[in-house]
Amino acid sequence: MRRYSADRPASTRPSTRRGLASLLITTAMLSAPGAAWAQQPGDDADADMDVIIVTAQKREQTLQEVPIAVTALSAADLESARIEDTKDLQFNAPNVFLSANRNITIRGVGSQSFGGTSDTNIGILNNGVFLQSGSTFGDYFDLERIEVLRGPQGTLQGRNTTGGIVNFISQKPTDEYGGYVTLQAESFNGIRATAALNIPISEQFSQRFAGNFIKRDGYTKNFFDGERIDGRDQYTVRSSTRFDNGTTSADLVLTYFNEDSNRANAVKSLCLPDPATGCSTDGVDTQFPLNTFPLDNFLLGGITRPGTFVDNPPDLRSVVIDINPVQDNDDFLATFELNHDFGDFLLTSVTGYREGNSRSIRDFDQGYRPNAFNPGTFGARTVADDGNGNGVLTYQLFDQPTDIFVTTTDYRTAQTAAGFREQFSQEVRLASDLDGRFDFLIGGFYLDADGGGSVNTYLPAAAVVALTTSGAVESYAVFGEVYVDLTDELEFIGGLRYSDDKKSISTANGLFALPAPNVAEESFDGITGRAVLSWSPDVAWSEDANFYASFSRGYKSGGFNPGNAVNPTFEDEVIDAYELGAKMILSDGAVQLNTAAFYYDYQDLIVGNIVGTLATNVNIPSSEVYGFELEGVYAPGNGLRFEGALGLLNAQIKSPFQSSDAARGGAFFEIRGNDLPNSPDVTLKLAAEYEYEVGDQWRLTPRVDYYTQSSFFSREFNTPSDEVESWDQLDLQLAIDNDNMPWDVTLFVKNVLDEDSITFLETNSNLVGSFKSAFLLDPRIFGAALHVDF
Repeated sequence: MRRYSADRPASTRPSTRRGLASLLITTAMLSAPGAAWAQQPGDDADADMDVIIVTAQKREQTLQEVPIAVTALSAADLESARIEDTKDLQFNAPNVFLSANRNITIRGVGSQSFGGTSDTNIGILNNGVFLQSGSTFGDYFDLERIEVLRGPQGTLQGRNTTGGIVNFISQKPTDEYGGYVTLQAESFNGIRATAALNIPISEQFSQRFAGNFIKRDGYTKNFFDGERIDGRDQYTVRSSTRFDNGTTSADLVLTYFNEDSNRANAVKSLCLPDPATGCSTDGVDTQFPLNTFPLDNFLLGGITRPGTFVDNPPDLRSVVIDINPVQDNDDFLATFELNHDFGDFLLTSVTGYREGNSRSIRDFDQGYRPNAFNPGTFGARTVADDGNGNGVLTYQLFDQPTDIFVTTTDYRTAQTAAGFREQFSQEVRLASDLDGRFDFLIGGFYLDADGGGSVNTYLPAAAVVALTTSGAVESYAVFGEVYVDLTDELEFIGGLRYSDDKKSISTANGLFALPAPNVAEESFDGITGRAVLSWSPDVAWSEDANFYASFSRGYKSGGFNPGNAVNPTFEDEVIDAYELGAKMILSDGAVQLNTAAFYYDYQDLIVGNIVGTLATNVNIPSSEVYGFELEGVYAPGNGLRFEGALGLLNAQIKSPFQSSDAARGGAFFEIRGNDLPNSPDVTLKLAAEYEYEVGDQWRLTPRVDYYTQSSFFSREFNTPSDEVESWDQLDLQLAIDNDNMPWDVTLFVKNVLDEDSITFLETNSNLVGSFKSAFLLDPRIFGAALHVDF
C-alpha cells in the first residue's frame, strides 16, 4: 500500500489505489470554491486540469480521496477569487466564519476564552508548524495552497484543534530560474506589491525569495481631527531554501512581518443608553452612555459631568475620537522540514521557531467628551475653573513611547498594550509504505511557548487600571494511526493521541499600582483519536467516488483566569464528532460534488467575558452542534465555470446553565437553548466565470463572486444587543491576458454594494458602560492589478 511520496513531482507519484490515474486527471475541480480552472473554447470538460495534493493526513493525497471535510485552495484559486486575507478566506469555505476579523470559527467552534494561557480552537499552521498564538504575518502571498480542515483534528494535526485547522503552505523553490511582480492600485490610495524570485543554485539546491508590501489610507474618517484611521503600512519578506537529492529533502522557510499602522480592530462604538448600566442590552444604536461611568462615580464623585459625549456619527465608518490608534508588530517565523525516504518508510521532522512583539494604543471610551468636569471642591480634592465654568484636571494619558500628561477640561481615555510571544516546536513522524493491506504512522510532538504583556488603561481619575500577564505552555504528545485496506474498495483508519500540557501563569492587576503577582501552575492531559471507514466503489455514474463515516474526538486544554481569585482556573473542553461524507466526480469530469453531514457532542465549552478588568472564563457542561455542507463545481466546457458552497448549522447550549452577565449588573441568566456565539445558521457562496477569446490570442475572463450569511449572536447570552444582522458580499472582476505576453491585467471591485457588514459586536468592560465595539468588513474597494512574469 503506497501512502506517501518523498516530494516527487505530481506526474511521477506512485499509484496509491485503483482509479488514482483517473483521479489525477479530474481533480482540478477540487472542492474549494474559487479553485482556478479555465478552458479554451471548445476544450473537453476534463482536459488540462490542475491537481491539488493535500497533506491533511500527514501524507500526500489527492483531495477527493481524503475522508475529511477539506477545502483546498491552490495558488491559482487564490488569484482567481482574489483571496487576499482571512476576511476573504471565509467566503470560500462552508461554515467558516471570521469573528471580529481575527478569530476563525468553524462549524460554530471558535475561541471564546480570554487570558494569557488560553488556547485556540482552530489550529493555525504555517508550513505544518502549529502557531500557539495565531498568525500576524500579513496578507496572503506566494502560497502554494491553503488547506481548511473542518471538524476536530486531534489525532494528527497538533494540539487544540477542536474546530479544525487552517494550514498555509508557501511556494517551494524549483529548479527553474524565474519569478513575477504584481503591482496593484486600489481605492483609499492603496498600493499593494508582491514579488517572487526563484534561483536554482545547483542540481540539488534552490532558493526562492518573496515579499509583500501594503500601504493605504484608513477606511474610517475621524471627524475630531479630519484624519483617516484604520490604515495599513506593512510588509512581509520570506526566504525559502530547498535541498532535494531524490532520497532526502529539506525545506527551510524564514518569514518576517513588520507593521507600523494606525490599524484599529474596532473603532466604532454602539450604545443604546440605559440609566442603570450605561448601555442597554435591548439593542444597539449610534449613541453614547448618558450617565457617568461606574469607575468615575467611585473615583471622581461629583466631578465628572454626565452626557458630555459629542454626538456619535450615524455612519459606521465615521467616528469622533480624541486618540488615534497605533499598531506596531514584528513577527519572525522559521520552519524547517526534513524528509528521508528509506524505501518502505518515510521519516519526517518538522521544526518551528517563532518570536514576536506588539504594541498598540487605542481610545478606550471611543468618543470625545469636551468640558466634562465640574469645578469646585469635592472632599479633599479641588478642581480648578478654566474661567468658563469648566473644571480642569491634570492626568496621565499615555505610557508609550514615554509618559505623557495632559491638563485639560476634556475627559480623555487611552488604553495601551504591549506583548511578546516566543515558541519552539518539534514534531517527528515515521510513516510506512509497505506492500500489502496495512500501513501505519507514528509520531511525537513537543511545544515550548511563552507569551505575555501588559495592558494599561488611563483615566482622568489619575488612575491606571493595569494588567500584566506572562504565561508559559509546555506540551508533549505522542500519536499514531493505522491504515487497513479491508477490501480493494474499503479502508479503515484508526488513530490515537495522548497530549500533556503543563501551564504556568504570573499575573497582576490593580488601580494606581500593581500588587504582587499571582502565580499558578496546572497540568492538563487528554486522549483524542478517530476512527474512519472510507469506501471507494467502482461505479458507472462516478469516475471517482469516496464515501466515509467517521468519529473523532477533539480536546482543548483548560487554563487560568488571570488575577481572578474567585474562579482561578477553568477546565478542558472536549468534542465528540460524528460525520458522514461523500466526494464524487460526475458527468465525465464536468461536475465535482462534496458533501458532509455532522453532529457534535460538545462538552465543557469554554466561554469568557470581561468583568471589570478581569477575564472570567467558565465551562458550559453540554452543547450540541449539527449541520450539513455542500461544495460543488460545474465546468461544462467552452470556458464556463460555476462554483457553490452551502453551509447549514445549528449550534446550541443544551445543559441548564446560569451565567453572570456583567453588562446587566452581574445578574445571572439561564442560557440553555441559546445559540453558540458566532454561529450563523446559513452560509452560501456562489461564483461564476467565463473565459473567451477576443481578437488574436487575447482572452477576457469576467468573474462574479457572491456570499451571504444569516444573522448570529456575538455572545452566549443572545440578547438583542448581541445579535448581528445578516449580510452579503458581491465581488466583480475582469481579467485580461494574452498567450504571447508575459503579463496580465485584472480590474476588480470588492463589496460592490458598499455594505457595512459587521462581523462581531464586542462588549466592553462594565466599568465604562458595556458599550459595543463594531468590527466591520472592508468597504467597497476598486482597483487594477498588473502581473508580470519573467
